[in-house]
Amino acid sequence: MDSAPTLTSAQVNAPADKSAEHPLGPLIYRYAPIDRRAARRRALIITAATAALLLVSFWLEPDPAGLGTHTQLGIARCTWPATVGVPCPTCGMTTAFALTVRGRFIAAFRVQPMGMLLACTTFLVLLFALREAWTLRAWRVNWYRVRPLWCMAFVTALVLGAWLYKILAFRAAMR
Repeated sequence: MDSAPTLTSAQVNAPADKSAEHPLGPLIYRYAPIDRRAARRRALIITAATAALLLVSFWLEPDPAGLGTHTQLGIARCTWPATVGVPCPTCGMTTAFALTVRGRFIAAFRVQPMGMLLACTTFLVLLFALREAWTLRAWRVNWYRVRPLWCMAFVTALVLGAWLYKILAFRAAMR
């Protein structure tokens, strides 16, 4: 009878599966900057920009119709619905931001799904930038592992899906 082979200590302590490691490294990794002052400055600039965007969104009063909140900023009313007969891809974004910062997520989604998603993403970027400014540690995406075409296709699909939803909602409201 054959007995079970004995393992050396190197074999016992070796990682179980080397094939799980990707040759280009992990998809997301922790980052500690070399130039601490520049990293903190960059994080504070991102914090200020995202906070300003969210504060302006909070200052705006959401338009009950779901379109036209941007006119409070002095921007002209969108002409797409009148000339083309459908809303433009960004119609309702400002209203969705204004509703999202007030915590009215369902109303923001109904107005413009992509706007609600962008407002939530802006808030997350604010939180991550604050954390990085405070601790000088951040999570980074390993862009060698991410295919740009897939990212662009994903974002394009989200924008087109939100636009299609907006067109269907606009036509249902016009009936």
